[in-house]
Amino acid sequence: MKRAPLPLSCGLLGILLVGPATPSKVNGQSELPAEILVNSLRLLNTAEVVYLTENSRFATREELLTSLRKKGFSKRAAMDLDNPKPYELSITTSPDGMHYQITLKRKSDMNDKSTWCKTAAFSDDGGVIFLGSAIGCDASNK
Repeated sequence: MKRAPLPLSCGLLGILLVGPATPSKVNGQSELPAEILVNSLRLLNTAEVVYLTENSRFATREELLTSLRKKGFSKRAAMDLDNPKPYELSITTSPDGMHYQITLKRKSDMNDKSTWCKTAAFSDDGGVIFLGSAIGCDASNK
């Protein structure tokens, strides 16, 4: 663990750099710009790497949010990650803690077609962020 200070420093620098690039917090909006979703996932991916460096495994959703709160970084997020309404934040970690998947998507209501084609963001321990919407949705429906 002698190499831990360098990755930890890089991870914290990444979190600090994401903060100024994010627009002001948005709560309760029906649709968030893709930029906010992407910046939120950047923060979460970076926080996962920092957590891995400190704990030798990736964090669950609650562990990651607790870690962000303790370090004061949850205030820097473009959205309230503890309560991202109308979005849902899901972080799934493998049993051995060596892999994770993050999903940030808007809740869908089967009785309301307008909720079906909202943009969602996804990432995993590979660090690539994906934006997408449900099959059958075109750009004009978003």
